[in-house]
Amino acid sequence: MKIAFPHKLLVSLLALLVLVTTNSFAIEKHFCGERLIDTSVFAELEKCPGCLDAKDNIPSESECCKDVVDVLEGQDITTVKKIDDLDVDQQVFLMAFGNAFFLLFQPESKSPENSLQYDPPTISFDLQSCYQVYLI
Repeated sequence: MKIAFPHKLLVSLLALLVLVTTNSFAIEKHFCGERLIDTSVFAELEKCPGCLDAKDNIPSESECCKDVVDVLEGQDITTVKKIDDLDVDQQVFLMAFGNAFFLLFQPESKSPENSLQYDPPTISFDLQSCYQVYLI
């Protein structure tokens, strides 16, 4: 199977793309005045010392501090299209592109055509006796 690895890689990338585009998440930012103090996606925001009450360490409603939440919403509905739903021109293009793309990952086979006519080099002296290396 020469196409197995690129096929598995492409399927994994497409599954990851669907997963990322369908998920929603929020980016929270804490500003103290005009200065950005902390940014968080999944964790708790770190508040600046001016925003915390001295006695309980609880966030207070300060006028200088503000929290901004940016929500990135993903898709709610994913549509599945089959190749039969495409026009004939689109099908031909898709098949030609797929074939050309997968041919990029095919190893080139080199046939040893000249190996039958190869003559080994002639040894002008005995190397074992020259270097005094003998098999026992």
